[in-house]
Amino acid sequence: MWRIFWNLPKPLIIIIAILLSGCAGRQIAILERPLPPPKPAANAATLQKDAENLWAQRSDPQKARQALDAFKRAYAVNPNREMGTKLARAYHFVGYYIETDPDSQAARFLRGVETGERVLSLDNDFRMKYLKTKDDKRALNEVRDASWAAAIYWTAANLEQWTNAQGWRVRYGNKGRVEVYMTRVRELDPNFYFGGVWRYFGTLPTQGRAPFVDLDNAKPHFEKAVAVAPDFLANKRLYAETYAVKKKDRALFKKLLDEVAAVNPKQAEKIAPENKYEQEMARALLAKIDEYFSKK
Repeated sequence: MWRIFWNLPKPLIIIIAILLSGCAGRQIAILERPLPPPKPAANAATLQKDAENLWAQRSDPQKARQALDAFKRAYAVNPNREMGTKLARAYHFVGYYIETDPDSQAARFLRGVETGERVLSLDNDFRMKYLKTKDDKRALNEVRDASWAAAIYWTAANLEQWTNAQGWRVRYGNKGRVEVYMTRVRELDPNFYFGGVWRYFGTLPTQGRAPFVDLDNAKPHFEKAVAVAPDFLANKRLYAETYAVKKKDRALFKKLLDEVAAVNPKQAEKIAPENKYEQEMARALLAKIDEYFSKK
């Protein structure tokens, strides 16, 4: 992405740099608050079980909302890394697949970011580095255990979606932060969440307008995501929706989405709910194919 920037004419680089210097990166005051109590409440196990049972039924939109509420309750009485990470993921799931109102979506994603930050504050090395530097991007280098990849990923995934709904200053003020977080996930656990970082780095070069679109860099990342997790339908759906559309490749668009639509979403049980919603999104995209590509 940045190599495109530095290849621009120097006057344009200066103008863009001035504009971006005023962009609003999100502050992370949550990390400066006291840590939560270390011991879970007596009913923590019961609340966690209830949340997990509802989560297993998240293919039903009502159950997905109930699961989110249940994880909130479970996390409130046992604010540890596991429960916080699951809550951050639940916020992302409901915001991404269930909510349709933009304001409601943004609210879910923002709470997911805040939850992820609370979780990351439980890593003492990360917390101490952040308190010293006020720079969470630098503090991430202190996180060396791959088991933290999930917390970093869901923080970044929520932040990415939240910034997409904001004005351009906020988007660009947080763009670099999301990229650093995803890079750290790639270093710790490159195939986490069914090729999640490869999806992200495939989508990233397709965002924006020329000359900030680097389609040649997008394709290999999407191909990697599909190779890592061919059963996770978001890999092909995003490949079609971003790369194929920007590349004006109607045949690839249709091929990828036809493949998504033809799959039995229950064939991969753990991600059947996600695949159900991905199929719905793919069919909606196919129905608008002539809006994306002119007929030949």
